[in-house]
Parts: sequence; C-alpha cells; structure tokens
Amino acid sequence: MVKRSDKYSWEVGSLPPPIDPHSLVKHKIVRGYLERYIQVLMSNYNMEKLTLSIVDGFAGGGEYASDDSSQFHEGSPLIALTTIAAKEAELNVGRSKPRKVDAKYYFVEKVASNFNYLDKLLRARFPASRFGTDIEMLKGTFQEKAKGIIADIHRRAGGERAIFLLDQYAYDQVTGPMLKSIFSEVKGAEVILTFAVDSLISFLADNEASRAKLSQMGMDAHIDWSALEALRSAPSATWRAAIQRNLAKGLIAASGAKNFTIFYITPMGNTSWTYWFIHLSNSAKARDVMMELHWQSANHFSHYLEPDIFTLGYQANLDRNVTRQDALELGECHQFDALAASRCKTGLTEKLVPAIYDGNPTQFSQLLNSMGSLTPATADMIRDAIDPAIRCGDILVRSMNGVKRAKGHSVQANDILERSPQMSLISLF
Repeated sequence: MVKRSDKYSWEVGSLPPPIDPHSLVKHKIVRGYLERYIQVLMSNYNMEKLTLSIVDGFAGGGEYASDDSSQFHEGSPLIALTTIAAKEAELNVGRSKPRKVDAKYYFVEKVASNFNYLDKLLRARFPASRFGTDIEMLKGTFQEKAKGIIADIHRRAGGERAIFLLDQYAYDQVTGPMLKSIFSEVKGAEVILTFAVDSLISFLADNEASRAKLSQMGMDAHIDWSALEALRSAPSATWRAAIQRNLAKGLIAASGAKNFTIFYITPMGNTSWTYWFIHLSNSAKARDVMMELHWQSANHFSHYLEPDIFTLGYQANLDRNVTRQDALELGECHQFDALAASRCKTGLTEKLVPAIYDGNPTQFSQLLNSMGSLTPATADMIRDAIDPAIRCGDILVRSMNGVKRAKGHSVQANDILERSPQMSLISLF
C-alpha cells in the first residue's frame, strides 16, 4: 500500500517506519474483512476449496514499528498472508479431509528501497518455493502491472474471486476507468481503496485544470460545477458535504461497481488530512460484511451524508441553504456510534415502512438491492427498523413456503414483504 515517501519509506538494515493510529485502523478492517470473506464463502461445510487472488497494488515495505520501536506491526502483505493461512487452519480443525484456501498473492511496489525491504522480509518468513508460484513480487506501479495481473487471474482454474488492496496515498493513481476495467474483466472482483478526498477538494474549482483532472479520473461528467461554485461562500462543512456527494457519485458511477461503502477516516493529531476508505464490489453480502466492520470501528469512521438513506450528487432542491428548510442537513457529520445508530433506525422506519406499505410486494433481498449502498445500515439494522411494523401487522412478511414472520429479525432474504389488507389500530392514530 503506497505511503508518503517522506514518512513511509523502508531501507534494508534500518528500522521500519512508525505506524500511525489511523493506519492501524485500516489494517484492522482489512484483516477482519479477509477473515469474514473466507468464513462466508466457506460456510458450506462440504466446500473443499476456495480459489482466491489477493492483489496489493501499493505494498510498501510490509511492516512497521511502534512509536517507541519496541514492537513491529504487520503491513498489508503480511496481514494478507498470515490471516488467510490462519483462517485456513481454523477451517480444518477436527477434519480428516483438509479444506484449501488456494490463494495467490501479487505484491506491487514501485519504490526500489521499499520493494527490496519487502522482498527480503517475505523471503525470510516464507519458503523460497512459494516465490514465483503463489507469491508474486512485482516491482513497478500498479498501473503498469494491472493488465498482467488480471490476465494471470484469468489463467487460474477455479474462478475469478479477487480482492484488490489499493491503498494509494493520493487520489489519482487509481482512476475510475481503471476500476471499471477491474470490475468488467474480473467477475468476482472487490476493491478496498483509499482516496485522499480532502486533497482533491482543496484543489477543485470550476476551471480548466480541475476539469482536466476530473476528466482524467473519469468523474468530470458527474460534477455539478455551477452548484458547487455557488456554495463557495457557504460554511466549510456545507461545501465539504456537497462536494463529497458529487465526488462519491462520480467515483461509484465511473467504477461500475454495484455495491459500495464510502466513509471518512480522520487521522489523530493536528493534521486536517482526511481520506475516504472505500469498499467496492458487485455483492450485496460483501457490502453488508464491510458495513458491519465499520460499525465495530465506530470511533474511526464518519460521513457527511444523511443518517439513514443517502442522496448522492448535489440537489439544490434538498439544500436547506437554498430552500431554508431542514429536509437535508447538508454538512452534518455522522459517526458510527450509538447516536448514529438510533438516528439511522428512526429514519429508516420513517422512510421504509411507508414505501413498503405503498408499494408492490417485494422480496427482502430486492429491498436491499433497491436501496443499494445508499444507507449506513446493515441488513440486520434494516430488519430492526421494520420490526415494529411487522409486529403490529402493518407489514406482512411470508416465506416462500407461506410461513408468516412475526418479527423483523426472522426475515430471510427470499421472504415477501407487503402491506397489510387492514392497517392496525396503532397506525390509524
């Protein structure tokens, strides 16, 4: 994962650089996601092998020191290698016939000293026979190596499941067209991406340079330049929220991914440098797993969107600075804490229950897909939000076999949700 050259640099024979707290959070999420990914896909006890590719496009030197240099922390290459090995071992506890996570790793690093450190580190930890077989060391940029990596993924028997770890330091090394090529060419691709959105926001204005940069990134067509310029005089939080909506919409549209999570990490200390931690996939279940991890790391993530259902892209008719109404609290920061969870549930109940009641019968899975990723809620939080309406009979839920569900948390993916023929007394008052 790429790092600032003046802060994150590695030299063979020297201590690795100290790690920042926010990087520890990123690493915790990556480790947790890899664990859950394998757990979910191997949930069928009879599945004997999972074929998986891990692509670390900005690998760095592979390890860090603590602030006092008394201990070392694994970087993303070691996290991927050790986490998957540990999960595979866990899968085989008590089994006579082993189950296999057939993982191949691609570690890409452009800086020579960083690459040399990583190469030496991994060769000291793993057998020489693995290099050139399931561990590929690639010196160069991810942009240069991506095409060859994707071709190699295609040659692997057993499917195209691949997780791309793209921890760029800036915002323009992984463009929308590059993401689109990943999702169009690798069927089971997922991307975990960092995006230095604050750096880009400080650069943006309605001028030729900004338009050229956004065009290069595949996002220019999604930016409402005139509306954003009109907000220049608004409070900074309003400007941040408005541009975030535009950039998020542009990035998602350019990537071609169907599901996403896109939230801020704000580093500790005096720095104002803030970036997006983004997960892109074509799987609603993958998105739900990542969202659960965000809620587990409540103090480290935030967003400037609605607390319940998002509106991406700037819409002047929803901006209270234009309408003088509070339909959209543009610029309000939400963290993944107990207050945010309460506001999320309340808002979802207020918006989803009438929508279900006034609409056609729909499967719960279709409801989740129609909402896409436009909510910070997990699937269980959505079940919780519609639970009161199910319990009092305003919404009827039946399984494919006609079994009636009595509460929200019993709702399954294929269950049908529909309005009650007669609203309850509670709803009439």
